[in-house]
Amino acid sequence: DTFMFEGHDTTASAISFILYSLACHPEHQKICRDEIMQVLDGKDTMDWEDLSKIPYTTMCIKESLRIYPPVPGMSRKFTQPITFCDGRTLPEGSIGTSVFGIHGNGIVWENPDVFDHWRFLPEIVSKSAPHAFVPFSAGPRNCIG
Repeated sequence: DTFMFEGHDTTASAISFILYSLACHPEHQKICRDEIMQVLDGKDTMDWEDLSKIPYTTMCIKESLRIYPPVPGMSRKFTQPITFCDGRTLPEGSIGTSVFGIHGNGIVWENPDVFDHWRFLPEIVSKSAPHAFVPFSAGPRNCIG
């Protein structure tokens, strides 16, 4: 039940908000469409190898997932206390994390309310915190790599 619901719900939500984001930014929509049409070159479907040939579209998709994360929060249960390097301790139990909060945090993302696909350029991503972008969770239960 969970697998079927979560898999379909998050996919539908992600696709809906990607289309919404592109509709709100027709200049990006046109570039994405042109990029995809060039890669398709008359084909009806994309091959796995074609995905690396649509970097602009990929950046727009990631930016949409940042602004509208399909998984807005996540929780974990600790079976033992966790002690951080500064000496503070988190007791055994559950903790919740707001993905929407992380993706909209002005300390983590400059101008977080602005659709800016350029923040996903490889040279910028390589300098970002590893868990600054977690649209489908992170860690051992992560849905994407």
